[in-house]
Amino acid sequence: MSLMAFRAQLAILLLALLSACAAPRGRVQLDTGEGPPIEYSPPSPVRAVAVGAGAFEKALTELILNAPLRLRASRPGNWVRASYPTSDADSRWQRVTDRGFGGFCEPGPRSGDCISLLEDVMGLSDWDKLGVALALSLEPLKESIARAVEDTLAPQLFYSVIATGLVTWAALAANPEPAFTKGAALISVLLLLYLGAETFLELVEASQDLKLATDQATTWEELDASGQRFAARVGPSIARVLVLAVTVAVSHGMTGGASLLAARLSTLPNFPGGAAGASRIGVHVASLEQVRAVSVSGGVITLALPSTAVAMVAKGSGAPPAGGVRSWNSFSALKRARGPAGPGKQWHHIVEQTDGNVQRFGPQSLHNTENVIAIDETIHQQISRYYSSKDLVTTGGQMTVRQWLRGQSFQAQRDFGMRILMRYGVTP
Repeated sequence: MSLMAFRAQLAILLLALLSACAAPRGRVQLDTGEGPPIEYSPPSPVRAVAVGAGAFEKALTELILNAPLRLRASRPGNWVRASYPTSDADSRWQRVTDRGFGGFCEPGPRSGDCISLLEDVMGLSDWDKLGVALALSLEPLKESIARAVEDTLAPQLFYSVIATGLVTWAALAANPEPAFTKGAALISVLLLLYLGAETFLELVEASQDLKLATDQATTWEELDASGQRFAARVGPSIARVLVLAVTVAVSHGMTGGASLLAARLSTLPNFPGGAAGASRIGVHVASLEQVRAVSVSGGVITLALPSTAVAMVAKGSGAPPAGGVRSWNSFSALKRARGPAGPGKQWHHIVEQTDGNVQRFGPQSLHNTENVIAIDETIHQQISRYYSSKDLVTTGGQMTVRQWLRGQSFQAQRDFGMRILMRYGVTP
């Protein structure tokens, strides 16, 4: 083979390798089970939403204090401790590692009821080593977390449950091709909303490296070093988002319900909700609980969900503007930006802008280019009269249609609104 021919083949090989390396990472697919998955690309680059220390502490406190807590004795007739003495932040944080992350403490004199690791961690399970390293990585957040739980009846309960959620998600993320279901899927979707696909993948990779390092650790120093590397790679803002996402999933699991989940999401700092959130991942934010699974393979993130949860921006319908779905904090702001609906037309909310809906779902979920459309003025008035009527078939004649809709989820209200539009001859 001539030198020139060899160089040509080498150049072709290098181009092929470069093309493979340049394959896009962080792509999102929406799998509805109806045909091939929808490949979704946000209309603009998605940057991680930052969460500061003060906002994190306030949101975590509200999530925890509003979570229901049932006290039950282990045996009939026993007393149940309903409160615990407060102490300094370091002592309260010690309970995280004592009770929540495996019951182990660092080498030295025994503290509380933890078991001293001394210099050898060979006797610990891989799960316990991962938990200890995670606890060490969260040290920068310890004061905020300790203050957030100090007014609860049983802070140990939340330490334990949240810690279990963190370790469970990290252990799932550490698999070669992670798959998240149920509560872990909700955590993953919230992380995607806050972080974007690219940063979400970096968090998954950091979890995989942490698991590998803790599995191989044989001393406390090695566990500590693995936790510190994870903390440095992730950073405090992403760590705060992870703790908040786990807490939302935990508190949602305690009570359930789409409206209660929406209420919890509304307390999250800088939460990219409504149309803004839908434009980040292609899913109706009000339908997050319908996401059945989240999986990662080859840099592609796949969300398994019903077709009703897929936003119009992902389906490619609804003719969103070139910049994607736009949203506003009020109807008047939307009208100022978009102008009149047109001759003989009025702006119409598919999901109505009632006070209850604004409180439950947030104004941007309602006042956006996906939910507000221009329809004929006469039809708009007819639909308004119908919503004020006591339709015998829909409500049984006991309440108005608007009152009946009040307790429905965002997606149920949207589906109903779309059916009403089609009933009156409007095709959105």
